Amino acid sequence: MTRKYRHPAVSADDDDNGVAEPTPSYEDAIATAKPRRPDQPPRLALFGATWGGVNVTDDIRAMVSANETVKLDFRNLHHVLQPDPARGLLKTLSVLYQYEDQDGLHLLNATEHESPILVAHTTHESPATPKCLHTLDRPWRANPYGAVEILAVLYGPQRIETPSVLQELANFFDGRRGQIRMTNAFFKADPWPNHKKSWAVYFRFIDSKRIQCVTGMEDGALEVPWSRR
Repeated sequence: MTRKYRHPAVSADDDDNGVAEPTPSYEDAIATAKPRRPDQPPRLALFGATWGGVNVTDDIRAMVSANETVKLDFRNLHHVLQPDPARGLLKTLSVLYQYEDQDGLHLLNATEHESPILVAHTTHESPATPKCLHTLDRPWRANPYGAVEILAVLYGPQRIETPSVLQELANFFDGRRGQIRMTNAFFKADPWPNHKKSWAVYFRFIDSKRIQCVTGMEDGALEVPWSRR
């Protein structure tokens, strides 16, 4: 499949301001799907997906099979998700998803060197669940009155859970601080020394059911790519 990428976050040096479209809420995603027959498996809702610093949510949704599974052959993804957004760089794929009869959100964050993975209803029940698959217990919020919930922050292959970093991101989305340069210093980590990394942030406003995602590359700027809808 080939399409023109739309960057949801751009460097301050770029002329265009990328705008991230809010992904549907779980209820919206299920409501727009065809009614499920009793003999069909639980439906899979994909809230967002990123690949090498660009949003590929629609592309990964198109890969969902009739059995509500997604087979990911990471070493061939650069052929499937064309054009290559970061040619010559080691890329990561992140996917945030949920099955309709499960309470928790699931997160995949894998490099293109990962072995093939089948995302399925029972994947997380297996003792052999790959380390790149996570179940998110609860979102992060600065305090009970915080307006923003941070669901997951990814920098290269690493999930960032440092409270001060999450606080700065929440402040940004809530309009309480300006542009953020997405660097090792900001994330307080360098999971891939001497390699340029992509980053992704999944979040939502507490007065909205919509989960949103912004993504980009190391040294780029997080500017104004979200919606309060």
